[in-house]
This record gives sequence, structure tokens and C-alpha cells, in this order.
Amino acid sequence: MKQHLKYVIPAALIVGAAVFFFSVKRNAKAPIEQDTPARRMEQINKIPIKDRPYVTLAPRTDGKEVTMNIDIVKNATKAEYELEYQAGSMIQGAFGTIDFSKEALPVSKKLLFGTCSKGKCRYDEDVSGGSLTIRFEGSQDPYILKTDFNLQQMADREGVFTSKDIKASLDVGKAGLTSSAYVVVIGTMGPPAPVDGEIIAGPYSFLSDTSPRLTSAELTIQSKDDLADAQLLQWSGQTWTELTAKVGNNKISAPVTSLGTFVLVKLAVSAQEE
Repeated sequence: MKQHLKYVIPAALIVGAAVFFFSVKRNAKAPIEQDTPARRMEQINKIPIKDRPYVTLAPRTDGKEVTMNIDIVKNATKAEYELEYQAGSMIQGAFGTIDFSKEALPVSKKLLFGTCSKGKCRYDEDVSGGSLTIRFEGSQDPYILKTDFNLQQMADREGVFTSKDIKASLDVGKAGLTSSAYVVVIGTMGPPAPVDGEIIAGPYSFLSDTSPRLTSAELTIQSKDDLADAQLLQWSGQTWTELTAKVGNNKISAPVTSLGTFVLVKLAVSAQEE
């Protein structure tokens, strides 16, 4: 009898352990399949461009830091931001939160490419660009937006600065900026003010630590859309100004006299008829 129990008990333990293992494994998968608020929030760039905030990045003179500016925020009381950037072969980041009930718009945050402690700073080298993700929360459903940026130096680029998606480029000429000047090119998530028509590219922001007058600069945006009735606009800080553009080979180009924010717009049917 004892000899019989010697084999029955281990067998029962094995069966029980197997049942427990598969039960735990099945239950562990269940929450992943649920459509939780957190998962819904992680749907990126789902709200219309016209309803998104206006976000820019401007570099410090030495390119070791950028200033993030956020404006035109709708239906949000709080934001969490995450700046990821490429430093050589490494990915680094800067993080923070904004309480819009305590900080009036526009909100500015300085984001360092490195770390500082006790008055000493260590800067990351060979920063070339990255992405900016912002999670907005408020009285309505939360939403998350993400955009990309490039950090480029005049001497390295020979005066030609490009967006991360390679659709927008600004050629300031070989003497347009000082050789040490840095420019950040970023998709601004949303426009600084409403536009007439449909946004088909951009807005794109080209910013440096200064904004000198450009004498022989040209902005070019590529698009697969029909550009026959498209307009290239520049934000003056108070209003949109239409640029004198030319179209050809799925590109629209125009001379510009300053850095800034640009957008490509397809005119509405009513506007075309007028």
C-alpha cells in the first residue's frame, strides 16, 4: 500500500501543478486583451490637426539645450512630456509635467541635452534629433501627440536644413547663418492659428537662437497631393502670410526672408470659387 501511494502522490502533484500553471497563464493574458483607458490613450495623433496645440523647439546658441514652447492647448489641464533624442549611438531623454491651472499659456520649458548636478553639467555629444511625445489630460478624453525633430548645425549642413520626414527643407545659402548656428526643425503638432483650407503638409518650424534676415533663402515642401490650388503660408507671429510660390515635380517652393513656421494648405472649394 505504501509503495502504491509513493507513485500516486507525485502524480497528483504533477497534475495539480499543471492545472495551476495553465490557469495562471490564461488569467495573466486576460487583462492584456481588455480595452482599458490607458490603451485608448496611447492612440497617437488621432485628433484633427486643427485641434492640436502649437509646439516649437528652439535651440540654445551652443546646441546643448532647447526651449520647448506650448500654446493653443484645448481641453487639457495637465500634460506629461517626453523628449527622446539621439546622442551618437545612444538614446537619451528629458521628462516633465505641466499643470495648466498653474502655468499660463504659452508655457516654456528648457530641456537640456545632458544632466546637471551641484552646478556642474555633463552634456551629451553628437545630438542630431529625436522625438517629442506629449500626453494631455483634462475634462474630456485624454489624448497623446507625437512629433519628430532634427537638430542641425549650419557648418555641417552647408545651409540646407531638413525635417525628419524629409518633406520640408530650407536652404538659407552658404552665408545665410553663421557657421556655428544651430537650427531645430520640428513638426509643430498643430497650427498657431486657424488656416483657410485643408492642411496637407506641416506645419513645420525652423528656429535658431536668433532670427536674422535671410537674403537668398528658399523653402521647399514635397507632397503627393495635387498642388495646383495649394498655398504656402508663413506665420508672422500674428497672422499667416502667403508666400509667392512655384510648383513643379510634386514640390512647392518659395523665397523666404526669415526663419519661422510654415504650412502647406489646400484651398477649400468655396475659397477657390471666390
